[in-house]
Amino acid sequence: MQKRDEELNSKFCSEIGVQKGGFKVWLHSNNKKENSRKPTVDVLPECLIHKLLCFFSFKKATRMSILSKTWLQAWSTLPNLEFRVDYSKDSDIKILDTVMERYRDGKIPIEKFELSELFGDSHEVFRLIDKWLEIALHNGVNDLILNYKLYPVPILTIFAAKSLRKLVLKSCTLLPVSLSSGVVNRSSLRKLSLSYVKLDENMLQTLLNSCPLIVTFIFEYCSGLETNELVNLQKIKSVSLKVVKIRFCGGIWEIDAPNLMSFEFIGNQIPQLQIVSESRQLKHSKIILHRLDNINADWFCKLKKFLSNSTSWSQVSLYFFKCTKIKLEYLQQHHRVSTPQVDVLDVNILWQNQECPSFVDALVWSCQPRRLNLQSTREMIIVFIDRLMQMKNSMQSTSHGSNPWYSQLKEVKTYKFDRKEESWHPMKHKSGELATVNLERYYILLDW
Repeated sequence: MQKRDEELNSKFCSEIGVQKGGFKVWLHSNNKKENSRKPTVDVLPECLIHKLLCFFSFKKATRMSILSKTWLQAWSTLPNLEFRVDYSKDSDIKILDTVMERYRDGKIPIEKFELSELFGDSHEVFRLIDKWLEIALHNGVNDLILNYKLYPVPILTIFAAKSLRKLVLKSCTLLPVSLSSGVVNRSSLRKLSLSYVKLDENMLQTLLNSCPLIVTFIFEYCSGLETNELVNLQKIKSVSLKVVKIRFCGGIWEIDAPNLMSFEFIGNQIPQLQIVSESRQLKHSKIILHRLDNINADWFCKLKKFLSNSTSWSQVSLYFFKCTKIKLEYLQQHHRVSTPQVDVLDVNILWQNQECPSFVDALVWSCQPRRLNLQSTREMIIVFIDRLMQMKNSMQSTSHGSNPWYSQLKEVKTYKFDRKEESWHPMKHKSGELATVNLERYYILLDW
């Protein structure tokens, strides 16, 4: 092996589970047995060449086929097919059609089939996609990735394939017409990912109910679930489900997954979501809320109610653009409710020249972070740290004999990011220090 191939060699050995040194010895020994004029690459068996070619795109793998007849044969039976086609070019379509017909006629196994649209949106090619898709399914495809704008996915045909384990749909459509010819079969899918897909609540519920073995569900930027009526509640119920990611999708959600290990939500609003029973295996729970404008006391009440769905959150990230005056007395009426725990709370404050001291109180009232990552103007950072120090040093009781919600705060340690050294350093804060308008990065460790 040449030195330039060391990185590829290491990655390949890791993939097939052998030691790099042993693989080199095997190559050297087998090369000696062959004719000295025969290139080293020809001593590799076809299955290993398949492994190597899978590290490249289909286009790059095609270039590798010129190395020798052995590599050409391996390429012609490559199990991973990835096509990014310019449908405005007839030549691209003809080449793809020829390749798929060769796989059909030769009954060549297909493990992965990925079809993406580069240019062109002609509906005339839909019948050809149906044809290629049928070939891939018939040849035992495991991973299926379709990325074509407004392509009406034949979901009945796809779910009938017993070999399919992973289905990724992007920019396609799953309208009710897709179910008009029958009922979706119970699929053997382990992963379902829908991105920029058009569908309604009935279709989504049908898909989820038809995947009893699903492990991973990703749902992002999809349209058709904007209604907020209780009758449109989306139930995700599965014993096998371990990973759920919902990004910028409306609707009301109910999750019943006793073995859930990872949950992520990204959006512009606090989600309407209910976790039926929290999994003991849940190790990663993350929520990111963007473009938060006109935040008030009622919003923090909703945030606290939502975070209370889980005993502890791994990470909560909030991006604030504007905050109105917060009525603390309104929050005090609800302060007896237990405050949810958050391992890491990211707070990005993007407003300038606006003070909002009550904002810190409302934030601490809604959750108790162990680590608080702050990115804002230095002026706002000082407001945060001053208020947290006041909470720490506050009396343990009020004139009414009851403790405020922040009375459990025991310690506050602040660290600042040094851009020159690109490292974090502990900081001793001085109240009333002169502020600048530059954005600064800090994190604060809080002991409750």
